[in-house]
Amino acid sequence: MNGLNALLSASIRHYEALLAMFGAINNDKSNTSPATLQASCTEILLVQTEITLADNAVTLALQAENHNQAAISHEFPLIERRLSLMRQAFNHNRSLLATILNMQSLLAHEIKEIQGGRAALHGYRQISSTQNGSILNASR
Repeated sequence: MNGLNALLSASIRHYEALLAMFGAINNDKSNTSPATLQASCTEILLVQTEITLADNAVTLALQAENHNQAAISHEFPLIERRLSLMRQAFNHNRSLLATILNMQSLLAHEIKEIQGGRAALHGYRQISSTQNGSILNASR
Protein backbone atom coordinates (compact mmCIF):
# COMPACT_ATOMS: atom_id res chain seq x y z
CA MET A 1 0.00 0.00 0.00
CA ASN A 2 2.72 2.47 0.98
CA GLY A 3 4.65 1.57 -2.18
CA LEU A 4 1.65 2.40 -4.32
CA ASN A 5 1.30 5.80 -2.63
CA ALA A 6 4.96 6.50 -3.40
CA LEU A 7 4.45 5.53 -7.04
CA LEU A 8 1.33 7.69 -7.27
CA SER A 9 3.19 10.63 -5.73
CA ALA A 10 5.99 10.27 -8.28
CA SER A 11 3.47 10.12 -11.11
CA ILE A 12 1.71 13.21 -9.76
CA ARG A 13 5.01 15.13 -9.61
CA HIS A 14 5.69 14.31 -13.27
CA TYR A 15 2.23 15.42 -14.37
CA GLU A 16 2.61 18.64 -12.37
CA ALA A 17 5.95 19.27 -14.10
CA LEU A 18 4.32 18.70 -17.49
CA LEU A 19 1.47 21.07 -16.64
CA ALA A 20 4.00 23.70 -15.53
CA MET A 21 5.71 23.40 -18.93
CA PHE A 22 2.40 23.76 -20.75
CA GLY A 23 1.62 26.80 -18.61
CA ALA A 24 4.99 28.36 -19.41
CA ILE A 25 4.43 27.83 -23.13
CA ASN A 26 0.95 29.37 -22.94
CA ASN A 27 2.21 32.36 -20.94
CA ASP A 28 5.18 33.07 -23.21
CA LYS A 29 3.69 32.91 -26.71
CA SER A 30 5.85 35.87 -27.80
CA ASN A 31 9.06 33.82 -27.56
CA THR A 32 8.39 31.34 -30.33
CA SER A 33 11.80 31.11 -31.94
CA PRO A 34 12.61 27.72 -33.45
CA ALA A 35 15.35 27.12 -30.87
CA THR A 36 13.01 27.88 -27.97
CA LEU A 37 10.26 25.67 -29.38
CA GLN A 38 12.75 22.84 -29.98
CA ALA A 39 14.03 23.10 -26.39
CA SER A 40 10.47 23.08 -25.03
CA CYS A 41 9.57 20.04 -27.14
CA THR A 42 12.67 18.20 -25.93
CA GLU A 43 11.81 18.94 -22.29
CA ILE A 44 8.22 17.83 -22.80
CA LEU A 45 9.32 14.59 -24.43
CA LEU A 46 11.67 13.85 -21.52
CA VAL A 47 8.92 14.43 -18.97
CA GLN A 48 6.50 12.34 -21.02
CA THR A 49 9.03 9.49 -20.95
CA GLU A 50 9.25 9.81 -17.16
CA ILE A 51 5.44 9.86 -16.98
CA THR A 52 5.23 6.69 -19.06
CA LEU A 53 7.68 4.88 -16.78
CA ALA A 54 5.90 6.09 -13.63
CA ASP A 55 2.47 5.20 -15.02
CA ASN A 56 3.65 1.72 -16.01
CA ALA A 57 4.86 1.18 -12.44
CA VAL A 58 1.51 2.45 -11.07
CA THR A 59 -0.39 0.14 -13.43
CA LEU A 60 1.65 -2.88 -12.35
CA ALA A 61 1.15 -2.01 -8.69
CA LEU A 62 -2.60 -1.57 -9.17
CA GLN A 63 -2.83 -4.88 -10.98
CA ALA A 64 -1.09 -6.51 -8.02
CA GLU A 65 -3.81 -5.12 -5.70
CA ASN A 66 -6.81 -7.41 -5.55
CA HIS A 67 -9.44 -4.77 -4.82
CA ASN A 68 -12.32 -3.56 -6.91
CA GLN A 69 -12.12 -0.12 -8.56
CA ALA A 70 -14.21 1.67 -5.92
CA ALA A 71 -12.12 0.25 -3.08
CA ILE A 72 -8.87 1.32 -4.73
CA SER A 73 -10.13 4.87 -5.33
CA HIS A 74 -11.31 5.10 -1.73
CA GLU A 75 -8.16 3.57 -0.33
CA PHE A 76 -5.81 5.68 -2.45
CA PRO A 77 -7.06 9.29 -2.77
CA LEU A 78 -3.93 10.13 -4.78
CA ILE A 79 -5.49 8.22 -7.68
CA GLU A 80 -8.20 10.90 -8.02
CA ARG A 81 -5.56 13.64 -7.92
CA ARG A 82 -3.55 11.84 -10.60
CA LEU A 83 -6.63 11.39 -12.81
CA SER A 84 -7.43 15.10 -12.50
CA LEU A 85 -3.87 16.00 -13.55
CA MET A 86 -4.06 13.55 -16.45
CA ARG A 87 -7.24 15.24 -17.70
CA GLN A 88 -5.64 18.67 -17.39
CA ALA A 89 -2.55 17.49 -19.30
CA PHE A 90 -4.77 16.03 -22.01
CA ASN A 91 -6.69 19.31 -22.37
CA HIS A 92 -3.49 21.39 -22.46
CA ASN A 93 -1.98 19.03 -25.01
CA ARG A 94 -5.07 19.26 -27.21
CA SER A 95 -5.04 23.07 -26.96
CA LEU A 96 -1.32 23.21 -27.76
CA LEU A 97 -1.85 20.94 -30.76
CA ALA A 98 -4.60 23.23 -32.07
CA THR A 99 -2.28 26.24 -31.69
CA ILE A 100 0.53 24.42 -33.50
CA LEU A 101 -1.77 23.38 -36.35
CA ASN A 102 -2.98 26.99 -36.71
CA MET A 103 0.62 28.22 -36.82
CA GLN A 104 1.47 25.57 -39.40
CA SER A 105 -1.46 26.62 -41.57
CA LEU A 106 -0.51 30.29 -41.31
CA LEU A 107 3.11 29.55 -42.22
CA ALA A 108 2.03 27.43 -45.20
CA HIS A 109 -0.16 30.32 -46.40
CA GLU A 110 2.70 32.80 -46.00
CA ILE A 111 5.11 30.52 -47.88
CA LYS A 112 2.60 30.21 -50.72
CA GLU A 113 2.29 34.02 -50.90
CA ILE A 114 6.06 34.44 -50.92
CA GLN A 115 6.40 31.90 -53.73
CA GLY A 116 3.72 33.75 -55.70
CA GLY A 117 5.58 37.02 -55.16
CA ARG A 118 8.81 35.46 -56.36
CA ALA A 119 7.11 34.23 -59.50
CA ALA A 120 5.74 37.71 -60.16
CA LEU A 121 9.12 39.33 -59.60
CA HIS A 122 10.76 36.75 -61.82
CA GLY A 123 8.52 37.93 -64.67
CA TYR A 124 9.87 41.47 -64.26
CA ARG A 125 13.52 40.45 -64.36
CA GLN A 126 15.59 42.76 -66.50
CA ILE A 127 17.40 41.51 -69.53
CA SER A 128 21.12 41.84 -69.03
CA SER A 129 23.12 44.25 -71.17
CA THR A 130 25.08 41.45 -72.80
CA GLN A 131 21.86 39.98 -74.08
CA ASN A 132 20.77 43.42 -75.35
CA GLY A 133 24.03 43.81 -77.12
CA SER A 134 23.88 40.39 -78.67
CA ILE A 135 20.32 40.97 -79.84
CA LEU A 136 21.28 44.29 -81.42
CA ASN A 137 24.40 42.82 -82.95
CA ALA A 138 22.50 39.84 -84.30
CA SER A 139 19.92 42.08 -86.01
CA ARG A 140 22.55 44.15 -87.86
